[in-house]
Amino acid sequence: MSDSFPPRADDDGLQPPAVDLFDDAGRPEEALHPGFRQLRDSPLLAPARDLLRALQGDFPDREFAERFQTGSFEAALLEIYLFEMFRSGGHQVDRSHRDPAFLLARGGIRAAVDALTVGIQFGDGSGPASGSPRDEQPRAGAGGSLIRKLQQRQWALPHTDGLPFVIAVQDFEHMELPHGAPPSAVLHFLFGAPPSQEIGAVLPEGFFGLGGAEHISGILFCCDATVSKFNRLAQEGHGSRAVHLLRHGSCLGAQGDLDAPAGFVYEVGQRGTQREAWNEGTVLVHNPHARHPLPREWLGAATEVAFEDGHVATRFERGFHPFTCTTETLAGDTPAWWLETRTRLLEKDMAAHPPA
Repeated sequence: MSDSFPPRADDDGLQPPAVDLFDDAGRPEEALHPGFRQLRDSPLLAPARDLLRALQGDFPDREFAERFQTGSFEAALLEIYLFEMFRSGGHQVDRSHRDPAFLLARGGIRAAVDALTVGIQFGDGSGPASGSPRDEQPRAGAGGSLIRKLQQRQWALPHTDGLPFVIAVQDFEHMELPHGAPPSAVLHFLFGAPPSQEIGAVLPEGFFGLGGAEHISGILFCCDATVSKFNRLAQEGHGSRAVHLLRHGSCLGAQGDLDAPAGFVYEVGQRGTQREAWNEGTVLVHNPHARHPLPREWLGAATEVAFEDGHVATRFERGFHPFTCTTETLAGDTPAWWLETRTRLLEKDMAAHPPA
């Protein structure tokens, strides 16, 4: 099968308008998303602003700036994150259709991916929401949102028929899912097994056992698709003097044992050639009932979870795998001695309280 996609019937060849992503075009402040206002105004987020401006030029979405500034801020952030993740993984990315968000092609295989943001609120919840309602699920957990997404039947569209179909999920408000490996409650919801017991069978009451779910090839959790991610990637790439970023948390240990995580702390941009990847922290859970299974390692997730031989198997790609992550953002004029002191304190705390 060819990696190329057929052209859109209504494709006029135009590129996205050359507008500054942070030019609000005179919109009143109350119409702007609080997350956008913070990103626009904070001197500590200057690296993320510069990176997003650079990425916008390649992102094929004429309405991206408006959605990014208003009620669809989180959805727009997730989509541009996924776009860069897929491109960095060697996929040809087609954004010419409204639904689903992405058509991918690589190595003779094609697939469709739609993006779902969970826990969206506009301001205090009383303001008007704008942008696309298809990718927003206000005040709903990931489970209910996935079921509603299932009911949309996007796999049956003419341009997705017969393709593996993946739902990419980010829970911005509740952050229910940690990086690296889904908790037992998530596996319970997807596979239908009691979270306190070893999974010996995929039960029909799980999400993957629902009617129509056989068309879902997998669920991609993207809990690190955040402004902090863009800030860190920009800092690693260009080393802005406006900020210092201290990143710390827990990660997969050297032996690869999920029950024995390790602690980490480092200043972003100070690890030499070791760079944070776009896919770092992503988890793909394969549907064992999928009508069109997705080949292992094809999508490019950092971690893949699949039901194999009566149990759930978790596989990690080579590299660094954070489970929890905190990024402390400090002003660029913070003294070096303070950064060193703070780093040592974090290391001592991790030694005294190893991650669980």
